Amino acid sequence: MEISKKLFFIGSGNMAQAIIRGLLESKLVKAQNIICNDVIKEKVLNLQQKFGVSVAETKGEALIDADIIFLSVKPQNMLEVFGEIRNFVKKNTIIISIAAGITTKFIEENIRKDVAVIRAMPNTPALVRCGATALCKGRFVSKEQLQKAKSLFASIGKAEILDEDKFNIITALSGSGPAYIFYFCELLQESAFKLGLSKEMAKSFAVQTVYGSGKMLDITNESAEILKEKVKSPKGTTEVALKYFESQNLSNIVYNAMLLAMERSKELSK
Repeated sequence: MEISKKLFFIGSGNMAQAIIRGLLESKLVKAQNIICNDVIKEKVLNLQQKFGVSVAETKGEALIDADIIFLSVKPQNMLEVFGEIRNFVKKNTIIISIAAGITTKFIEENIRKDVAVIRAMPNTPALVRCGATALCKGRFVSKEQLQKAKSLFASIGKAEILDEDKFNIITALSGSGPAYIFYFCELLQESAFKLGLSKEMAKSFAVQTVYGSGKMLDITNESAEILKEKVKSPKGTTEVALKYFESQNLSNIVYNAMLLAMERSKELSK
């Protein structure tokens, strides 16, 4: 089932590319029904060559038949984009934004129409179709429109609908979360190397351990706490390592780091 007759991407960064790839591979949208526009022409020409999508010289030209407008631009460029598209946006159009910190209310006030605005927060694993996306709706979004957006993001991973006041927490969790996992994986590699393993082997085992652990969490549907207990045995190697983490207050470190990320997200919101 096609999700859109004409989907217009403003911006062509990594996340836009990930979504386009997901939509095409899941056959939710045909390549000829996707139009892209970017101030950097080389980027959209690269998308055209890679996916067979169309390129629009101007935003107004592409907005004529678009039923979904996808805003994939930097937050600081949003007001300029609103000025360019405001007069072309139709009432039945869905606007989906992934700009960090930009609220649905802010978009509605600047578009100046009773248009459906959906805010999305995907994360970087969307690039390998394993993303986690939070969605929230503006004042004028119908259930059908919200479900359509959820199906769109389900093509690049998992998507859940939340209240917008939870988005700062999601920013600290899944938005920034991949960097936490990458950092821990980096530390595992460095430690194994210091203990005598080659860099190549340390990387291979660390990456597979992180990958396999995530897959177990997903497939077994058991909690992280239960799976953790299944790994350790009394007075064994895992228990002594976990006790050291506890003695160093790792739980507080993680909580405080996420709290700082959440507060920073609030500061950046508008």
